[in-house]
Amino acid sequence: MGNAISNRNFYGYAAENIVRADLAKKEIVSLSPDIPWTHYDMVADIGGSFVKIQVKTKMSHDGYRMIIDNRKSNGTSRPYTESDYDVLAIVDLENRRVAYLPYEVWQGRSQISIMLREVVDTNGYGRGKQPLYFSDYTNFPEVTTKEIAG
Repeated sequence: MGNAISNRNFYGYAAENIVRADLAKKEIVSLSPDIPWTHYDMVADIGGSFVKIQVKTKMSHDGYRMIIDNRKSNGTSRPYTESDYDVLAIVDLENRRVAYLPYEVWQGRSQISIMLREVVDTNGYGRGKQPLYFSDYTNFPEVTTKEIAG
């Protein structure tokens, strides 16, 4: 194939297809926009209502935590806003798992840290502030209506 396509593009393509497979397994239809430069990667049809989904992954992580860059690819300092998409789908490529974070969780942050497994010592998170756990956000579409603590 040569160097015309970057590894990043292949990982993004793989991540989007993992999300599609996960949604199909949940009997949810996913649709892709015809225009490639939209601020979301796909739409999920939830009983006739459409949910815009942006897919993100990390090419590598430490097996413990992923730090996701939640900025538009056309500008390093341009974070997404609530109007850009409804749900952020974070893909753990190694384990082929998907966490679905509604806006109430990511709240416009340009970087998101999500724990891939439980943390024994939460020292450093501060009083009342707990880490995001990947396993808490795998049930779609239930997570879109889940009451967020904190």
